[in-house]
Amino acid sequence: MGDVMYYHQAMKQDDADEFVGAVVKEVNGHVENNNWELVERSAVPDDQDVVPSVWSMRRKRNLTTNEITKYKARLNVHGGKQTFGVNYFETYAPVVTWFAIRLLIVFAILFKWHLKQVDFVMAYTQAPIENDLYMDLPHGIDTKQGNSKDFVLKLTKNLYGQKQGGRVWNRYLVDKLRSIGFEQSAIDECVFYRGSTIFVVYVDDGLVLDPEERNLTNFV
Repeated sequence: MGDVMYYHQAMKQDDADEFVGAVVKEVNGHVENNNWELVERSAVPDDQDVVPSVWSMRRKRNLTTNEITKYKARLNVHGGKQTFGVNYFETYAPVVTWFAIRLLIVFAILFKWHLKQVDFVMAYTQAPIENDLYMDLPHGIDTKQGNSKDFVLKLTKNLYGQKQGGRVWNRYLVDKLRSIGFEQSAIDECVFYRGSTIFVVYVDDGLVLDPEERNLTNFV
């Protein structure tokens, strides 16, 4: 099993309390960002499915010392239970080519440009939901109004695990980049540029390159 596991497995570990803390942090983040609405199960339209939720639990370790540095709980939609034509349609999302990444890193080294990695926190959940999607309450979570028998979550934001999740996030990010003056490369649709700044998108991470270090700070 190692350091990656499901919720029921994590709750059997000696450090289960640490995983519980990670679950609380994850749920609070979704609540603070208004990523869902609590609705009665009976109010779900007849033509909609209620998709299961899945916890992905993980211990993160220092690669040198192997010490645990963080406990991570990520809430996902069980995308395997989605139905085409009901709660998803298109799923394609572009991924930057390794050729483009290697080329730009070599370019930066040769010409002494500055580089900075960008990590988007809870990236997918920043994008609004594309289609109506109802999800079961996560394991270990009840509400003041009731439990998973009577209530479900209607998602208002994109969530990890959805079949269309990557596509929705990518379209949202592309629109944001264009709104601040970036143009999309005609060669690789995950490479963007604005003046001397180059930004590479890799799913929910990024790489910024610029000859002026202050431009990296301004971008991030």
